[in-house]
Formats: sequence, structure tokens, C-alpha cells
Amino acid sequence: MPERIVKIKSVRSDGEVFEYEGDDWKVTSLEGLDFPKFEIDKKNRGYGNGSIITGKRKEARDIDIVARKLNRDNNVFDRPVVIGFHNSNYTFDLFFDYMGITRIARGCQLQGAKCPTGNVYDALVLTVSYLHPESDLLGEGSESASFAAVNPMWHVTRAYAPGGGKLLYGVINHATQKVVNYLGSEDTYVKITVEATGLVQGVTVGIGEISATVHVMLASGDILEIDSEKKTVAVNGADVPPASYDGESVPKLILAYGDNVVTVKDATDEGNTAFDAELTYTGRYGGL
Repeated sequence: MPERIVKIKSVRSDGEVFEYEGDDWKVTSLEGLDFPKFEIDKKNRGYGNGSIITGKRKEARDIDIVARKLNRDNNVFDRPVVIGFHNSNYTFDLFFDYMGITRIARGCQLQGAKCPTGNVYDALVLTVSYLHPESDLLGEGSESASFAAVNPMWHVTRAYAPGGGKLLYGVINHATQKVVNYLGSEDTYVKITVEATGLVQGVTVGIGEISATVHVMLASGDILEIDSEKKTVAVNGADVPPASYDGESVPKLILAYGDNVVTVKDATDEGNTAFDAELTYTGRYGGL
């Protein structure tokens, strides 16, 4: 059973780190990680009762942390650290470990902080308020799915290799379609990497009903990268001209909760498997 513990770490954009729960500090209050605020647009019906819903969106998150200093004898050392770290000229990545579940809020802005100058003998109390520009929280690390699988090796009992030993065989099976089971509560973007092992005359990628074709020719060793979050397409690190792919479809390549049918294939020859493909993504969650 996961322990009922809370760990919070803030990593500043220059690499400095501050921990709100540990040997020095104890978290006494944490707010803003459950659900984001919802904004619903509406207008009155022209006739009768009720309203017409015209739109809805999730707002940015206010994340509020209160921590108390465990050893008040170190006030003279810890107060300058607190003041120096919480500087609004930087951005912050917040890492939360809450009862065994890790969630991340990246690119947060410091919108408020206070550490009152009261009795110098009292334990310090730090209150910090961050603004997370996104409504979703990220999972820990990224997941990946490969479009190739290697069957276990087998040996031929009556065949022998030069110098002794048996001949071993393994078969690599390439697929152009794969079912990805995504368990994040919110839709998430993907990154698809295609490395050519032969001639590939264009690549079509698709998730469900959405597909995008990149009209480029790949030779052995060329690497195509499609990032739906950044809306970029690149070959060997160089951006592909927008005229060579459908820019409107790329950001629509997203995973939804449940099973997603992902396709990666040669745009001109579906039977061509002269490439290795991998899909990576990071889970997104509406709360913790």
C-alpha cells in the first residue's frame, strides 16, 4: 500500500532546486492539484427558459504551498535561501509525489510568496503561490511504443556453425499499425520517429481517423521526426518545408483515453517496411 506522504520539489529554470518537504521543511497545506477551474460561456435562449452553451475551457492552475521550517535554530541560514530561490525572474517546474503518484507542472510562474518577519525565535513559515499556465498535469517520464518486435531465437539441432556451436535465428517483425492503450485522463500529444533502413518514398502517419502525409524521400539512415505538440516535422534535424506536409493535421495527432489505432506506413507502398518506427508520449492528467 502506498504511504500517505507528500513530497514537493521546485526546479528553477537555472537548475536551482528547493524542496518543500524533507529534512528541513514540512508541507502543511497544498492546494490547486485536484481539478482545474472550468469556464463555460453561455447566452440566454431567444425563447423560453435556460441558456445556450457557446463554449467551454479549462483555466490555468493556481498552486498554493505552505511549508513550515522544522528546525528554527537554522532560521538565520535558511531565510536567505528562501528569499534568494523564490525569484519571479525565473520559471519553475514543480514535481509532486502524492501518496505514490507523481505529477509534474512545468513552466510555472511565481505569482506570490511570503515568509513573515515575525518573532526571530519562531519557526519560519513559507507560503508560495505558483501559476501553472496549463490546466493539465504531466505524468512522470514518457511512454513509448515500437512498431517492430523480435521473435525469440531458436536453434537448429542438426546444423553447426564453423568452429562449433549451433546456428541461432531471430525474426524481426515490422508492423505498420499498432494499438496503443492510453490511460491518461486528458488527450496527449505524440512524437513519432521514423528511421529508414532502405528507400522510403514518403511517410503517412495516422491516429484513428486523423492522418498526415509527409512527402519526403528517405534513404537508409535518415530520421524523420513528427512532433504534434510543437507542430514540427524534421528530417535529420532540419525542418521540412510546410508545403511538403499537411500542417493542419499534425497538431491533431493525439492520443485519447483507451485504445488508439496508430498507423505508420510508406505513403506510396503500404507493403514497404524498410523503416523502424517509434511513438513516444507523456501522459496528461486533469488532476491528482
